[in-house]
Amino acid sequence: MKEKLLKHKNLTLFAILALGLLITYIFEERSNRNSEIAEAKRTELLNTEKMGEIRGIKGIKLSFIKNGEFFFDTENNLRLSQDRLGEFFQILSGMKVKTFLNQAEVEKVGVNFYIPDPSMKMTFQFVKGEMTFILGKKLDYDQSFYMQVIKDNTSQIVIVNDESPDPGTYASDEEYKKSDAKYKRLEILFLLTNKYFYDNRVFKGFNYTADKINFKEISIATFRNRKYSVSFDTTTTNPAPPKGIGYFEENWVSFHSFLSKLEGKSLYYPVELNKLDEILSQFNVVDRNGQKYTMDVYKKYGQENGYFLKTSLEDVIYQLRPEDAQYFFVNVQDFWQKRIVPKEKDYNLTVTFFNNETEMVKVQDRELFKVLPTNSKYTETNIRALEFKRLLEFFKMEGSMVNELKESPSELLKKNIMRVQFDNRNLSVILEENEAIIVDHDLKIMIHHYVGAKLPFSIKHSDYFIAAKK
Repeated sequence: MKEKLLKHKNLTLFAILALGLLITYIFEERSNRNSEIAEAKRTELLNTEKMGEIRGIKGIKLSFIKNGEFFFDTENNLRLSQDRLGEFFQILSGMKVKTFLNQAEVEKVGVNFYIPDPSMKMTFQFVKGEMTFILGKKLDYDQSFYMQVIKDNTSQIVIVNDESPDPGTYASDEEYKKSDAKYKRLEILFLLTNKYFYDNRVFKGFNYTADKINFKEISIATFRNRKYSVSFDTTTTNPAPPKGIGYFEENWVSFHSFLSKLEGKSLYYPVELNKLDEILSQFNVVDRNGQKYTMDVYKKYGQENGYFLKTSLEDVIYQLRPEDAQYFFVNVQDFWQKRIVPKEKDYNLTVTFFNNETEMVKVQDRELFKVLPTNSKYTETNIRALEFKRLLEFFKMEGSMVNELKESPSELLKKNIMRVQFDNRNLSVILEENEAIIVDHDLKIMIHHYVGAKLPFSIKHSDYFIAAKK
């Protein structure tokens, strides 16, 4: 549906261009009805109402042809982007005729005066004919420019004003009036190549949308991780996470959304497979319709370094942006929720500090964070709630890795800096080479957090309690 709407939008915008050239002058000269009628007759050569839809476009470096609902490169049949074509037609639709030059005066002065470079042309092919626009020179005293319009071998020189939004910034009205920003933009438009319009979406041939589950299962192997698979049917991974570790829903959503909308920053065609080198990642995909295809990412394509995607869907190479390529190196643990947090908002928290002092407090983790004493020797004012909040924020943080507990009790004791208990969870925090690691003694797992040279929380009893009552 969206593609059809874009198609009709593009055609409508072009109709605005062509018909605008036909009728703008008429509406700008309303004061004289007779002149309006005469001018309408003069502009019949621009009338596209009976020419049918656009079938092709030819420019200096571009050549499109329409097949069905889409435009394609006439040389290699690569599909063109509806969005970029929309931008293209949007700029063209801003052109409005100001003045039609007298043909006798044009011949007297010479067409070359108005149109110094006849190669700056663009031809629109319709079902029943074609129309050519040749860009002339800009006027010195305002933003307007000359244009030659050719239809049915009849030529007309006109003065055109571009009424689309101005891309420049100006210090004065006079500077704006004489600006060549719009004219230069139009020059660029006439010099665009087919490659600029290529549709770089990887799944342009599929009806993938972000609001549906587009994939069934993906098997993933990268140069840095062991092979694993993710199932979108059951929202599970193989291997599964350790007991006590759930799935990180946000990462599932972002990964699915990225893949559904995947688009290269550029593409290469025709493909030279022997230029691809150093494979980095391999995806084997089964989508929701049972279609199977592969997606492989390489480090090199010929002499170029970067991220180059080759799929089994079509014979092209996509160059990926670095921020997009990172999704092809996801670890199975990126789909796991690597943290241990209390289930309830209100709970008892027991902490054994580095000096082996043990205290229990009641935490109310709500909009207003509070820590209340359970020991009569303390009051709420004796407790530094901010320090407890920092400690609990550490436990809420997503870890970098989770693995099975293999340390012996004696080794754990040597590295232990704090013990924590809540919701019947028996936990320790140990320190190891810039990592603070949460150890769940009952589930036999370790969650790693990189902290660098400084812990994000205190391990001293005195930082949590101001003073005890005598």
